[in-house]
Amino acid sequence: MGHIAGAMTTFSYGFASFLSACAASVKRTFPMHLPLYACAVLFTAITIAVTAAYHAPVTLEASIFFLITVPKFFAVGLFLVAMVQYFRLALRGSRSPVKDFAAWLYRSALDNDRPGNIFHTLVTITPLMVTFSALKEVIPLIRPFSWDQAFVRWDRALGFGYAPWEWLQPVLGYPAVTWAINYAYDFWFIVVFAALIWQAFFARGGVARMQFLLAFAISWFVAGNVLAVVFSSAGPCYYGLLYGSDPYAAQMAYLRAVNQNWPLASVEIQDYLWQSYVKTRGANFGISAMPSMHVVTTALIALICWRTNRRLGIALVVYTAIVVIGSVHLAWHYAVDGIAGIALALVFWYVAGVIVRAQDRLAHSRRAALVPAGLQPAQE
Repeated sequence: MGHIAGAMTTFSYGFASFLSACAASVKRTFPMHLPLYACAVLFTAITIAVTAAYHAPVTLEASIFFLITVPKFFAVGLFLVAMVQYFRLALRGSRSPVKDFAAWLYRSALDNDRPGNIFHTLVTITPLMVTFSALKEVIPLIRPFSWDQAFVRWDRALGFGYAPWEWLQPVLGYPAVTWAINYAYDFWFIVVFAALIWQAFFARGGVARMQFLLAFAISWFVAGNVLAVVFSSAGPCYYGLLYGSDPYAAQMAYLRAVNQNWPLASVEIQDYLWQSYVKTRGANFGISAMPSMHVVTTALIALICWRTNRRLGIALVVYTAIVVIGSVHLAWHYAVDGIAGIALALVFWYVAGVIVRAQDRLAHSRRAALVPAGLQPAQE
Protein backbone atom coordinates (compact mmCIF):
# COMPACT_ATOMS: atom_id res chain seq x y z
CA MET A 1 0.00 0.00 0.00
CA GLY A 2 2.87 2.32 0.81
CA HIS A 3 4.30 1.88 -2.69
CA ILE A 4 0.91 2.61 -4.23
CA ALA A 5 0.43 5.72 -2.11
CA GLY A 6 3.91 6.91 -2.99
CA ALA A 7 3.29 6.35 -6.68
CA MET A 8 0.01 8.25 -6.50
CA THR A 9 1.71 11.14 -4.72
CA THR A 10 4.47 11.23 -7.33
CA PHE A 11 1.89 11.16 -10.13
CA SER A 12 -0.16 13.94 -8.53
CA TYR A 13 2.91 16.11 -8.08
CA GLY A 14 4.05 15.47 -11.66
CA PHE A 15 0.59 16.21 -13.04
CA ALA A 16 0.36 19.44 -11.04
CA SER A 17 3.80 20.48 -12.31
CA PHE A 18 2.72 19.67 -15.86
CA LEU A 19 -0.43 21.79 -15.57
CA SER A 20 1.59 24.62 -14.06
CA ALA A 21 4.08 24.49 -16.93
CA CYS A 22 1.20 24.46 -19.46
CA ALA A 23 -0.41 27.48 -17.83
CA ALA A 24 2.90 29.36 -17.88
CA SER A 25 3.33 28.50 -21.57
CA VAL A 26 -0.19 29.73 -22.41
CA LYS A 27 0.49 33.01 -20.62
CA ARG A 28 3.93 33.44 -22.17
CA THR A 29 2.76 32.84 -25.75
CA PHE A 30 -0.42 34.92 -25.61
CA PRO A 31 1.14 38.19 -26.87
CA MET A 32 2.54 36.64 -30.05
CA HIS A 33 -0.91 35.24 -30.93
CA LEU A 34 -2.72 38.57 -30.56
CA PRO A 35 -3.11 39.05 -34.34
CA LEU A 36 -4.91 35.71 -34.54
CA TYR A 37 -7.25 36.74 -31.72
CA ALA A 38 -7.95 40.01 -33.51
CA CYS A 39 -8.85 38.08 -36.67
CA ALA A 40 -11.08 35.67 -34.77
CA VAL A 41 -13.04 38.44 -33.05
CA LEU A 42 -13.31 40.74 -36.09
CA PHE A 43 -14.19 38.09 -38.66
CA THR A 44 -16.71 36.38 -36.37
CA ALA A 45 -18.42 39.70 -35.62
CA ILE A 46 -18.63 40.56 -39.33
CA THR A 47 -20.04 37.14 -40.17
CA ILE A 48 -22.75 37.45 -37.52
CA ALA A 49 -23.63 40.97 -38.69
CA VAL A 50 -23.80 40.02 -42.39
CA THR A 51 -25.89 36.90 -41.91
CA ALA A 52 -28.26 38.82 -39.63
CA ALA A 53 -28.57 41.72 -42.09
CA TYR A 54 -29.49 39.38 -44.95
CA HIS A 55 -31.63 37.12 -42.74
CA ALA A 56 -29.54 34.25 -44.04
CA PRO A 57 -30.13 30.86 -42.43
CA VAL A 58 -26.91 29.79 -40.74
CA THR A 59 -26.26 26.07 -40.73
CA LEU A 60 -23.22 24.54 -39.12
CA GLU A 61 -22.91 21.23 -40.95
CA ALA A 62 -19.63 22.17 -42.63
CA SER A 63 -18.37 23.60 -39.34
CA ILE A 64 -19.23 20.40 -37.52
CA PHE A 65 -17.29 18.48 -40.16
CA PHE A 66 -14.25 20.67 -39.45
CA LEU A 67 -14.60 20.32 -35.67
CA ILE A 68 -14.81 16.54 -35.93
CA THR A 69 -12.10 16.11 -38.55
CA VAL A 70 -9.31 18.12 -36.91
CA PRO A 71 -9.26 16.07 -33.65
CA LYS A 72 -9.27 12.88 -35.72
CA PHE A 73 -6.29 14.00 -37.77
CA PHE A 74 -4.46 15.09 -34.63
CA ALA A 75 -5.22 11.82 -32.83
CA VAL A 76 -4.00 9.73 -35.75
CA GLY A 77 -0.86 11.86 -36.15
CA LEU A 78 -0.08 11.75 -32.43
CA PHE A 79 -0.62 7.99 -32.33
CA LEU A 80 1.74 7.43 -35.26
CA VAL A 81 4.42 9.68 -33.77
CA ALA A 82 4.08 7.95 -30.39
CA MET A 83 4.35 4.46 -31.91
CA VAL A 84 7.43 5.41 -33.92
CA GLN A 85 9.12 6.83 -30.84
CA TYR A 86 8.19 3.85 -28.65
CA PHE A 87 9.58 1.29 -31.10
CA ARG A 88 12.65 3.46 -31.62
CA LEU A 89 13.35 3.32 -27.90
CA ALA A 90 12.71 -0.42 -27.83
CA LEU A 91 15.06 -1.06 -30.75
CA ARG A 92 17.77 0.99 -29.06
CA GLY A 93 17.76 -1.54 -26.23
CA SER A 94 16.05 0.56 -23.59
CA ARG A 95 15.62 -1.46 -20.42
CA SER A 96 12.34 0.27 -19.65
CA PRO A 97 10.82 1.52 -22.92
CA VAL A 98 7.51 2.38 -21.26
CA LYS A 99 9.18 4.56 -18.65
CA ASP A 100 11.52 6.16 -21.18
CA PHE A 101 8.59 6.76 -23.53
CA ALA A 102 6.62 8.46 -20.75
CA ALA A 103 9.61 10.70 -20.00
CA TRP A 104 9.97 11.56 -23.70
CA LEU A 105 6.26 12.28 -24.00
CA TYR A 106 6.38 14.61 -20.98
CA ARG A 107 9.37 16.52 -22.33
CA SER A 108 7.91 16.73 -25.84
CA ALA A 109 4.57 18.00 -24.59
CA LEU A 110 6.26 20.99 -22.94
CA ASP A 111 9.01 21.57 -25.49
CA ASN A 112 9.13 24.81 -27.52
CA ASP A 113 6.11 26.28 -25.72
CA ARG A 114 3.93 23.64 -27.34
CA PRO A 115 1.04 23.92 -24.81
CA GLY A 116 0.64 27.65 -25.45
CA ASN A 117 0.99 27.29 -29.21
CA ILE A 118 -1.64 24.55 -29.32
CA PHE A 119 -4.06 26.37 -27.01
CA HIS A 120 -3.99 29.71 -28.81
CA THR A 121 -4.15 28.16 -32.27
CA LEU A 122 -7.19 26.07 -31.39
CA VAL A 123 -8.96 28.96 -29.66
CA THR A 124 -8.46 31.30 -32.65
CA ILE A 125 -8.52 29.10 -35.76
CA THR A 126 -11.63 27.12 -34.71
CA PRO A 127 -14.05 30.09 -34.69
CA LEU A 128 -12.47 31.37 -37.91
CA MET A 129 -13.21 28.09 -39.67
CA VAL A 130 -16.70 27.91 -38.20
CA THR A 131 -17.59 31.44 -39.34
CA PHE A 132 -16.02 30.82 -42.76
CA SER A 133 -18.18 27.74 -43.27
CA ALA A 134 -21.32 29.47 -42.02
CA LEU A 135 -20.91 32.45 -44.36
CA LYS A 136 -19.76 30.39 -47.35
CA GLU A 137 -22.95 28.36 -47.25
CA VAL A 138 -25.12 31.44 -47.84
CA ILE A 139 -23.01 33.31 -50.42
CA PRO A 140 -25.64 32.92 -53.20
CA LEU A 141 -28.30 34.34 -50.88
CA ILE A 142 -26.18 37.41 -50.20
CA ARG A 143 -25.10 37.84 -53.82
CA PRO A 144 -26.46 35.50 -56.54
CA PHE A 145 -23.98 33.98 -58.97
CA SER A 146 -23.24 36.68 -61.54
CA TRP A 147 -19.58 36.51 -62.60
CA ASP A 148 -19.42 33.18 -64.43
CA GLN A 149 -20.00 34.65 -67.89
CA ALA A 150 -17.24 37.21 -67.37
CA PHE A 151 -14.82 34.52 -66.19
CA VAL A 152 -15.60 32.43 -69.26
CA ARG A 153 -14.58 35.37 -71.45
CA TRP A 154 -11.43 35.96 -69.40
CA ASP A 155 -10.50 32.28 -69.67
CA ARG A 156 -10.93 32.31 -73.42
CA ALA A 157 -8.74 35.40 -73.63
CA LEU A 158 -6.06 33.53 -71.68
CA GLY A 159 -6.50 30.51 -73.94
CA PHE A 160 -6.28 32.52 -77.20
CA GLY A 161 -9.90 31.79 -78.03
CA TYR A 162 -10.08 28.37 -76.41
CA ALA A 163 -11.19 27.43 -72.91
CA PRO A 164 -8.16 26.33 -70.83
CA TRP A 165 -9.64 22.85 -70.31
CA GLU A 166 -9.55 22.36 -74.08
CA TRP A 167 -5.78 22.92 -74.09
CA LEU A 168 -5.39 20.38 -71.26
CA GLN A 169 -7.69 17.72 -72.68
CA PRO A 170 -5.31 16.23 -75.31
CA VAL A 171 -2.73 15.63 -72.57
CA LEU A 172 -4.95 14.79 -69.59
CA GLY A 173 -8.05 13.41 -71.28
CA TYR A 174 -7.48 9.76 -70.38
CA PRO A 175 -9.58 8.00 -67.70
CA ALA A 176 -6.60 6.81 -65.64
CA VAL A 177 -4.96 10.25 -65.76
CA THR A 178 -8.19 12.01 -64.83
CA TRP A 179 -8.75 9.59 -61.95
CA ALA A 180 -5.20 10.20 -60.65
CA ILE A 181 -5.64 13.98 -60.86
CA ASN A 182 -8.95 13.72 -59.02
CA TYR A 183 -7.29 11.64 -56.30
CA ALA A 184 -4.49 14.20 -55.95
CA TYR A 185 -6.99 17.05 -55.90
CA ASP A 186 -9.04 15.43 -53.12
CA PHE A 187 -5.82 14.79 -51.18
CA TRP A 188 -5.90 18.54 -50.54
CA PHE A 189 -7.97 17.94 -47.41
CA ILE A 190 -5.21 15.86 -45.85
CA VAL A 191 -2.51 18.33 -46.93
CA VAL A 192 -4.33 21.30 -45.37
CA PHE A 193 -5.15 19.57 -42.09
CA ALA A 194 -1.65 18.11 -41.85
CA ALA A 195 -0.06 21.53 -42.44
CA LEU A 196 -2.33 23.20 -39.91
CA ILE A 197 -1.59 20.57 -37.26
CA TRP A 198 2.12 20.71 -38.08
CA GLN A 199 2.33 24.46 -37.58
CA ALA A 200 -0.09 24.57 -34.66
CA PHE A 201 1.15 21.56 -32.69
CA PHE A 202 4.60 20.49 -33.79
CA ALA A 203 6.45 23.43 -35.32
CA ARG A 204 8.83 25.52 -33.25
CA GLY A 205 7.42 28.90 -32.35
CA GLY A 206 8.71 31.75 -34.47
CA VAL A 207 8.02 34.40 -37.05
CA ALA A 208 7.53 31.92 -39.93
CA ARG A 209 5.00 29.88 -37.96
CA MET A 210 2.97 32.95 -37.00
CA GLN A 211 3.24 34.32 -40.55
CA PHE A 212 1.70 31.13 -41.92
CA LEU A 213 -1.08 30.92 -39.32
CA LEU A 214 -2.01 34.59 -39.75
CA ALA A 215 -1.97 34.34 -43.57
CA PHE A 216 -4.02 31.15 -43.27
CA ALA A 217 -6.59 32.91 -41.07
CA ILE A 218 -6.81 35.98 -43.30
CA SER A 219 -7.18 33.90 -46.45
CA TRP A 220 -10.27 32.03 -45.32
CA PHE A 221 -12.18 35.21 -44.53
CA VAL A 222 -10.90 37.66 -47.14
CA ALA A 223 -10.62 35.20 -50.06
CA GLY A 224 -13.09 32.54 -48.99
CA ASN A 225 -15.84 34.88 -47.84
CA VAL A 226 -15.39 38.54 -48.86
CA LEU A 227 -14.02 38.03 -52.37
CA ALA A 228 -16.26 35.00 -52.90
CA VAL A 229 -19.25 37.30 -52.29
CA VAL A 230 -17.89 40.15 -54.42
CA PHE A 231 -17.09 37.81 -57.33
CA SER A 232 -19.93 35.37 -56.71
CA SER A 233 -19.60 32.55 -59.24
CA ALA A 234 -20.44 28.86 -59.41
CA GLY A 235 -17.80 27.38 -61.68
CA PRO A 236 -17.70 25.52 -65.02
CA CYS A 237 -19.46 22.39 -63.73
CA TYR A 238 -22.61 24.41 -62.98
CA TYR A 239 -22.53 26.81 -65.92
CA GLY A 240 -25.07 24.94 -68.01
CA LEU A 241 -27.41 24.49 -65.05
CA LEU A 242 -27.38 28.24 -64.42
CA TYR A 243 -27.34 29.70 -67.93
CA GLY A 244 -28.67 27.01 -70.28
CA SER A 245 -26.15 27.29 -73.11
CA ASP A 246 -23.15 25.36 -71.87
CA PRO A 247 -19.61 25.77 -73.28
CA TYR A 248 -18.50 23.08 -70.83
CA ALA A 249 -21.01 20.43 -71.94
CA ALA A 250 -18.31 18.34 -73.65
CA GLN A 251 -16.05 18.53 -70.61
CA MET A 252 -18.84 17.44 -68.25
CA ALA A 253 -19.84 14.63 -70.63
CA TYR A 254 -16.24 13.36 -70.58
CA LEU A 255 -16.04 13.51 -66.76
CA ARG A 256 -19.35 11.68 -66.35
CA ALA A 257 -18.27 9.02 -68.83
CA VAL A 258 -15.02 8.49 -66.91
CA ASN A 259 -16.97 8.30 -63.66
CA GLN A 260 -18.82 5.24 -64.94
CA ASN A 261 -15.70 3.05 -64.71
CA TRP A 262 -13.20 5.21 -62.82
CA PRO A 263 -15.07 6.71 -59.83
CA LEU A 264 -14.47 10.45 -59.62
CA ALA A 265 -15.34 11.93 -56.25
CA SER A 266 -15.47 15.37 -57.85
CA VAL A 267 -18.44 14.45 -60.04
CA GLU A 268 -20.34 12.96 -57.11
CA ILE A 269 -19.63 15.98 -54.89
CA GLN A 270 -20.58 18.43 -57.63
CA ASP A 271 -23.96 16.72 -57.96
CA TYR A 272 -24.43 16.71 -54.19
CA LEU A 273 -23.65 20.42 -53.88
CA TRP A 274 -26.04 21.30 -56.69
CA GLN A 275 -28.85 19.32 -55.06
CA SER A 276 -28.25 21.20 -51.81
CA TYR A 277 -28.37 24.48 -53.73
CA VAL A 278 -31.68 23.56 -55.39
CA LYS A 279 -33.32 22.22 -52.23
CA THR A 280 -32.39 25.24 -50.11
CA ARG A 281 -33.09 27.77 -52.89
CA GLY A 282 -29.69 29.32 -52.70
CA ALA A 283 -28.00 28.08 -49.54
CA ASN A 284 -25.53 25.27 -50.15
CA PHE A 285 -22.56 23.42 -48.75
CA GLY A 286 -19.86 25.31 -50.58
CA ILE A 287 -20.51 26.29 -54.22
CA SER A 288 -18.08 29.12 -54.90
CA ALA A 289 -15.53 29.41 -57.69
CA MET A 290 -13.61 32.69 -57.38
CA PRO A 291 -11.06 32.56 -55.91
CA SER A 292 -10.01 28.93 -55.56
CA MET A 293 -9.42 28.25 -51.86
CA HIS A 294 -7.77 24.98 -52.83
CA VAL A 295 -5.11 27.01 -54.62
CA VAL A 296 -4.85 29.80 -52.02
CA THR A 297 -4.25 27.42 -49.11
CA THR A 298 -1.98 25.04 -51.03
CA ALA A 299 0.16 27.96 -52.18
CA LEU A 300 0.44 29.18 -48.57
CA ILE A 301 1.52 25.71 -47.48
CA ALA A 302 4.10 25.69 -50.27
CA LEU A 303 5.47 29.00 -48.96
CA ILE A 304 5.89 27.77 -45.37
CA CYS A 305 7.38 24.49 -46.63
CA TRP A 306 9.82 26.41 -48.82
CA ARG A 307 10.82 28.48 -45.79
CA THR A 308 11.26 25.35 -43.66
CA ASN A 309 12.78 22.77 -46.00
CA ARG A 310 13.72 23.35 -49.63
CA ARG A 311 12.94 19.82 -50.81
CA LEU A 312 9.58 19.85 -49.09
CA GLY A 313 8.97 23.27 -50.61
CA ILE A 314 9.67 21.99 -54.11
CA ALA A 315 7.29 19.08 -53.53
CA LEU A 316 4.52 21.48 -52.44
CA VAL A 317 5.16 23.79 -55.39
CA VAL A 318 4.65 20.80 -57.69
CA TYR A 319 1.52 19.81 -55.76
CA THR A 320 0.18 23.37 -56.04
CA ALA A 321 0.62 23.17 -59.82
CA ILE A 322 -1.30 19.88 -59.84
CA VAL A 323 -4.11 21.47 -57.82
CA VAL A 324 -4.32 24.41 -60.24
CA ILE A 325 -4.44 22.09 -63.25
CA GLY A 326 -6.85 19.72 -61.51
CA SER A 327 -9.24 22.52 -60.60
CA VAL A 328 -9.61 23.31 -64.32
CA HIS A 329 -9.54 19.74 -65.65
CA LEU A 330 -12.21 18.59 -63.17
CA ALA A 331 -14.44 21.60 -63.99
CA TRP A 332 -14.40 23.01 -60.48
CA HIS A 333 -12.81 26.32 -61.41
CA TYR A 334 -11.99 28.69 -64.21
CA ALA A 335 -8.29 29.22 -64.85
CA VAL A 336 -8.58 32.78 -63.55
CA ASP A 337 -9.72 31.36 -60.19
CA GLY A 338 -6.40 29.57 -59.78
CA ILE A 339 -4.35 32.55 -60.97
CA ALA A 340 -6.15 34.76 -58.48
CA GLY A 341 -5.58 32.15 -55.78
CA ILE A 342 -1.80 32.18 -56.25
CA ALA A 343 -1.68 35.99 -56.34
CA LEU A 344 -3.79 36.26 -53.20
CA ALA A 345 -1.65 33.72 -51.35
CA LEU A 346 1.43 35.83 -52.05
CA VAL A 347 -0.38 38.99 -50.89
CA PHE A 348 -1.64 37.34 -47.68
CA TRP A 349 1.81 35.90 -46.98
CA TYR A 350 3.41 39.33 -47.41
CA VAL A 351 0.82 41.18 -45.29
CA ALA A 352 1.03 38.58 -42.53
CA GLY A 353 4.82 38.81 -42.60
CA VAL A 354 4.73 42.60 -42.20
CA ILE A 355 2.36 42.32 -39.23
CA VAL A 356 4.23 39.50 -37.50
CA ARG A 357 7.68 41.05 -37.97
CA ALA A 358 6.43 44.42 -36.70
CA GLN A 359 4.96 42.73 -33.67
CA ASP A 360 8.19 40.79 -33.09
CA ARG A 361 10.27 43.98 -33.26
CA LEU A 362 7.91 45.69 -30.82
CA ALA A 363 8.17 42.77 -28.41
CA HIS A 364 11.98 42.83 -28.59
CA SER A 365 12.09 46.58 -27.99
CA ARG A 366 9.82 46.25 -24.97
CA ARG A 367 11.97 43.51 -23.48
CA ALA A 368 15.10 45.55 -24.13
CA ALA A 369 13.53 48.57 -22.42
CA LEU A 370 12.95 46.50 -19.29
CA VAL A 371 16.57 45.41 -18.91
CA PRO A 372 18.07 48.70 -17.62
CA ALA A 373 15.41 48.94 -14.97
CA GLY A 374 16.09 45.42 -13.79
CA LEU A 375 12.63 44.30 -14.79
CA GLN A 376 13.59 41.58 -17.23
CA PRO A 377 11.35 38.58 -16.42
CA ALA A 378 13.14 35.59 -15.00
CA GLN A 379 13.63 32.67 -17.37
CA GLU A 380 11.28 29.78 -16.69
